[in-house]
Amino acid sequence: MKIKTIQNGNIIILILFLIVQLVMYFFPNSYERLKEKQETYAENGVSDIDNGWAYFLINEEFPLEKNYSPALDYVQGTFMMDERCAEYARAMIKDAEEDGIDLCVVSAYRSIEKQTENLEAYIERLKNEGLSDEEAEKSALREIAEPGKSEHNAGLAIDILTYDWWATHDDITDDFENTEEFEWLNENAYKYGFILRYPKEWENTTGYAYEPWHYRFVGVYYAEKIKNSGLPFEYYYKMNF
Repeated sequence: MKIKTIQNGNIIILILFLIVQLVMYFFPNSYERLKEKQETYAENGVSDIDNGWAYFLINEEFPLEKNYSPALDYVQGTFMMDERCAEYARAMIKDAEEDGIDLCVVSAYRSIEKQTENLEAYIERLKNEGLSDEEAEKSALREIAEPGKSEHNAGLAIDILTYDWWATHDDITDDFENTEEFEWLNENAYKYGFILRYPKEWENTTGYAYEPWHYRFVGVYYAEKIKNSGLPFEYYYKMNF
């Protein structure tokens, strides 16, 4: 009787396993759909690999072309990104939610006008805190890129915090790295084509302060390679152009 019960239990486990496999096959999560899409690109050669168009630097050395104007699509709330990567951002947010992680987008695409407004406002804030004009501008440019030199202007960057962040903070700070949201992003963002753009201890290379909330879309193929390399985008890009 006991042996029969054990056998019945094994049969039930086997049936449940097969059901789970069937569900995963017919209803894959967003990441699996994107992965399949990427593999399809890969079959056509590196030049056509998943979103190769997004593999380019935007910084002080490589500003955007004048009048660069991406077609946009919504990501979360009123926030938008380049329509070619918005799908990936939405998939990332959706899959995180399924894992019990609520990602709150606080910034995405910014127009040149908005970028200018943000930079000027931050410089004024620093001056009001006692910095000289020169010190304020220099410090501000370590955190906010000049208009036309920001990944946000291209619609390829997204800033993410927790939903309760502003209940305990009055600014975006490095301690976001201590949250479950950051931990999830650190482990999974590359699967959706996003990299932590300004990693810790690489400030002199990137030219910007560490920003655990800032993620840049480069496509799934390159995001995985960059993450595995442990290098900032500047180094990896120049070594693999």
